[in-house]
Amino acid sequence: MPSSRSRSQQPSLTLARSFLKLVKSLFSCFHSSQYLHQPQWNSDKAALLPRPISRPHQLRPSVLNADYPSCVHFIQRLPVEIISLIFVLGSEQDTNFPVTVSHVCSSWRYVALHTPALWRHIALGPQEDQLRARVLRARACSLDIQISPWRMTRLGFRRSQYWYAHSVYWHMQLVNPYIDRWRSLDIEFSNSEPYLWRASLAHCSTPAPALEELSLLYRNNDDTTPYILFAAYAPKLRRLTVDGISLAWMPSLYGNLTFLDYTHHGFTNGHHAVHDVLSILHITNQLNTLHILFPQGRIAYLPSRREPATQHVSLMKLKELVLKVDGHDIPFELASLVSLLSSPSLATLRLIDLGDAPYSFRSLKSFFYVYPIPRTLRYVHVGHAWYEPKMLQAMAQSLPLLSKITVKMSHTPEKVFTLNRRIRGHGPHYNVEGLGVQSGKK
Repeated sequence: MPSSRSRSQQPSLTLARSFLKLVKSLFSCFHSSQYLHQPQWNSDKAALLPRPISRPHQLRPSVLNADYPSCVHFIQRLPVEIISLIFVLGSEQDTNFPVTVSHVCSSWRYVALHTPALWRHIALGPQEDQLRARVLRARACSLDIQISPWRMTRLGFRRSQYWYAHSVYWHMQLVNPYIDRWRSLDIEFSNSEPYLWRASLAHCSTPAPALEELSLLYRNNDDTTPYILFAAYAPKLRRLTVDGISLAWMPSLYGNLTFLDYTHHGFTNGHHAVHDVLSILHITNQLNTLHILFPQGRIAYLPSRREPATQHVSLMKLKELVLKVDGHDIPFELASLVSLLSSPSLATLRLIDLGDAPYSFRSLKSFFYVYPIPRTLRYVHVGHAWYEPKMLQAMAQSLPLLSKITVKMSHTPEKVFTLNRRIRGHGPHYNVEGLGVQSGKK
């Protein structure tokens, strides 16, 4: 899941990617140059060194020796604040980037070691000494904690890693004392092992005042215990991704969410599952973006409710709704949920088929019959088995603000249909079948 910070920094991230390629291409020539092994600061170096780069201040150019050649690369003439910012952006794309740039030359190493935000990403793994060094170099900067099923080697290769409960518990002990500095927590497990969640979240019981993003992914989890995290206090938490874990949903912890990617844990099904999700949405009623998935093939561990859910939930600020399906048909829980969901400000609707089926869902017509599509929709994305020409024709004719429909089918490029509105409400000039996209039938 790309974050809100990364979307708002797309131009800067493009510059960082280009800079990263340039660093790798110049890495060898920097080490072979006879000049770059010499100090790059003048006699006033002592007055400049103690000043850490941790807050904005007046820009100053790099000071070169008088005997330094005029053909020096332009990178060496950039202000250290600009170099520091580029380093931070590059580290968001590559976790080994801070180590790479700190070994180019003495001046870059000085900049890297005095940029706390460059070392804030803590990916837990076997290199305990490196983890402690990163925490130390980050100083008072907020931290991004990650437990991943894979790790990056020094050569840039991706290696899988198997987690055990005792190893997770040991590594979490290294970062748990800094919970008050956590900016994000990202935990993902791909292997099946008992007590993984208990080991990873056992000591997450103190407030997290700086936490902004939380991602908990473990599809193979069989622990039905609802977890209470961070003493129910994380006032800055805005983004949450959950898959396979049962949480105790409290307004003091999740009431300020603006982004929720929710995959149902599967411990309940039918009406019980719909009731659980409606209870969650009633608490997280400030959402701008909502992703929903009810995984297929999960065996319910808890007894189901017989009475249907009747509670209606209104998400007044919801702008984007993403409905996902990973089976051969639309699950009953998803169809029942959308029939009880109101979103009067919805502008974007994305219908995702994770199985990339070549045929339309059997219950597609029934789904659109029970789902009250908001008339505020401006953009619709339809993928694979969600596609049906007649349904899109009906949308185009009944939604007055709809301006674009995107269709993605198997083995064909994505098609974008732009609706051209005619004068005085004569309807849209739009024809799906005329563009050569047909739906299959089972």
